[in-house]
This record gives sequence, structure tokens and C-alpha cells, in this order.
Amino acid sequence: MPPRADCPGGDHRPPATGGSCACGMVTRVLSRKPQPVVPVPLVRPDLRDVFARCLYDGPGDPLAPDATDHRPDEMRMSTILRRRAERMLAALAAAGVVVTAAGVVMPAEADLVRAA
Repeated sequence: MPPRADCPGGDHRPPATGGSCACGMVTRVLSRKPQPVVPVPLVRPDLRDVFARCLYDGPGDPLAPDATDHRPDEMRMSTILRRRAERMLAALAAAGVVVTAAGVVMPAEADLVRAA
């Protein structure tokens, strides 16, 4: 489309790449899609599973896969315990307590001092 010096009747046609009309009126601003945020776990999944096993007081391994359990994943004991362990670890982190890679629970300040 050839550029025009004026836009008769308010017919502002922007260039295909976005920007402003030939008369200077901004008609379309291109925007970028926001990048998806990938959630990062607070601790390693194996450490979370250790906490989940500690929350269970029944017989056997609650996190072991069970082929006979036909309930949805949200209703299985393993998923419920993992979710509770994640909430417990999030509460510890909010209180200023961290779990190190070795599985040691300590105040966040001590972890920062040791890392320096």
C-alpha cells in the first residue's frame, strides 16, 4: 500500500509491520507474547519424597506405584503426600528455614554464611 500524506475520513491504515499511519497516528502496536514461567521445585524430588514418606504412618511404601489403584492421580495417597510435603517445605522456606542438598534443615542465615 503506498503511503498517504493524509487519511481521509479517519481511514488510518497502519503498515503491516505495525507502527503508525502516514499521518502520524499510532494505529497498531505489536507486542510479544510473554514467555511461559516454568515452576522450579523448592527441593529435589527425592528429598521431597523423603518428607512425604515421613508424613505417612501406615504400612508399606505409600509412594510405590500401584497397578491395582484405579483412582485418578489427584486422589492417590502418593500424590496427596507429595503435595503435603511440598506445602510443608514451602512453609519452612517462608519461615526462613532451608533444606540443604544433604537434607539438613537449618536457618537460612546459617546457609548463607556457610556458602560465603
